[in-house]
Amino acid sequence: MTKVIVTGHGGYATAIRRNLGMLIGELDGFYFVDFNEEDSLEILQNQLDQALAQVGDDQVLFACDLAGGSPFRTVAVICSAHPDWAVVAGINTSAYSEISFNLELSAYELAELARDVTQQTILIYPPRT
Repeated sequence: MTKVIVTGHGGYATAIRRNLGMLIGELDGFYFVDFNEEDSLEILQNQLDQALAQVGDDQVLFACDLAGGSPFRTVAVICSAHPDWAVVAGINTSAYSEISFNLELSAYELAELARDVTQQTILIYPPRT
């Protein structure tokens, strides 16, 4: 089973937890780590280490708010030491929902699923022809 660690700037992880909790309910296999304004990179790393301590030997998919930021760079370094782990950035609520129902997939397969669902569920209204 793959575990998911959601991280991002400000209250991103907390907001995703609340959002998904309202839509799906309690999420097994998900962990949430915020990177707040007053936090140093050391604090972020320590919080990620605490989440990883709960994961055990499972694969990990990190889901970040955006590519290139401190949370993304920090987890990318972690993933570089774990070839079966992956990072995905910029996904939407639909993608998080799909991930939650498919934790039997590998971390990389979940990352691909999240990317695909996000791309498929972006909508502009009203449509223009």
